[in-house]
Amino acid sequence: MKINFRNLSFLATYITLLYGATGCNKSTILGSGLIPPGDFVNAQDTVINGIIANNILRYDSSILNGRNAYNKILGSITTDPVFGRTHAFVYTQVSIPKSAFTFDGVGQTLDSVVLSLSYSGYTGDSSAPQTFRVYRMAETNFNIDSNYAYNKTLAHTPEVLGTVTVTPLSLRDSVSVYGTKETAQLRIRLSNAFGQELLNQKSDGAFATDSAFRAYLKGFAIVPDTNLGTNRNMIYLNLANSNTKLTVFYKNSTDDSLRATMAFDQYASAHANYFTRNYNGSQASRFINTNNPAGDSILFLNAAPGLYTKLTIPGLENFPNVLINKAELVITQITSGASDMNNIFIEPGSLSLRQYANTANDSTKLPADYYVTGGGASYFGASRQVITNFGGVQIVQYTFNLANTMQRFIKKLDVNNGFKLEGYSPLYMDVNRVKVGGSNLSQYNVKLRIIYTKP
Repeated sequence: MKINFRNLSFLATYITLLYGATGCNKSTILGSGLIPPGDFVNAQDTVINGIIANNILRYDSSILNGRNAYNKILGSITTDPVFGRTHAFVYTQVSIPKSAFTFDGVGQTLDSVVLSLSYSGYTGDSSAPQTFRVYRMAETNFNIDSNYAYNKTLAHTPEVLGTVTVTPLSLRDSVSVYGTKETAQLRIRLSNAFGQELLNQKSDGAFATDSAFRAYLKGFAIVPDTNLGTNRNMIYLNLANSNTKLTVFYKNSTDDSLRATMAFDQYASAHANYFTRNYNGSQASRFINTNNPAGDSILFLNAAPGLYTKLTIPGLENFPNVLINKAELVITQITSGASDMNNIFIEPGSLSLRQYANTANDSTKLPADYYVTGGGASYFGASRQVITNFGGVQIVQYTFNLANTMQRFIKKLDVNNGFKLEGYSPLYMDVNRVKVGGSNLSQYNVKLRIIYTKP
């Protein structure tokens, strides 16, 4: 649909028809505090509903998965009726304490060997258990300089080195190791056979240098059990924390309670996430990559990587040459109640909106409103807000300020190529998600509310 605003009287008529057709309750869905009441003497308040919104699933090559991305996500979700299944594996290396390393004394005897991963939080059901298995990596050229595709598994051997079943609740507390308190961590005891193998290595062999050690031990793959139908959480790990390490507990002929620590080294240890989503059988599955020219009625927004939305507001650049006092893009959650499991799988704290920089839609930029002096992200908006809808039900809403962007369109200082809308997370990969109204979905559809002043 091409909107051609030939004059202000036509605009007023067109907007009245658009707004009247929605049947929305402005006070509860769009809010009433955009500008001070006195300013309405000369201002017009309008709503554009003809926004085309399409759910898109594409691989995102911009996601950092290695190098400085030390915060990882691990786990499996198999019970989300809205967004389907999500699995996350972690791959990491550790380093020897020094070149030509050797265990203390003679006659060493193994007590145990433990892989620890620093725990920084969770999402989902904190009481639901998950099982993790540790394997020895077999990936060729697994190294610190690589940025790995998040949707590709890395090779590991079939032998299980260790298994643990935990809940996020069981991980949140500090642990005592030989009487010393250490911050929360996922601890996985590995096999004694593997521990003994480590004790057998020599200072002029696998322990000669870090590179020799990595040739011997390429790293670890930590893999959730994805076959369990009860998985409903993910945990967050910080590899750069000092408690991400491999610890060998042992004694020798004269001393006991000894330990050797092979820690994650952020300057040398390779690391990556494997992150995959499967929407088959979910509510979202019917709305993915439809290319519906009229837009999708329901939008499914993931924190990256996952589903995002392309928003097209046709003819916005043809809006009359008026002064834009305020322009708010309003995104409203729709919910089916408890069946959506929103009490377990939470909404993003905010959404991300970027402007397509070209007609190919292969490059994006932040809209001009993000750079408003003294504004930034707090002015630009999109933080999660809870409102009460016309049925008295509390729902989630997100709002973006686009006044400067729209003014630039009108003055032909920028090109209206559309927008990319997705969930936001401070992490490179996350599972927060929200189902919102799209095109032509009665009260919940995406809306652009504009307040303008005639010249």
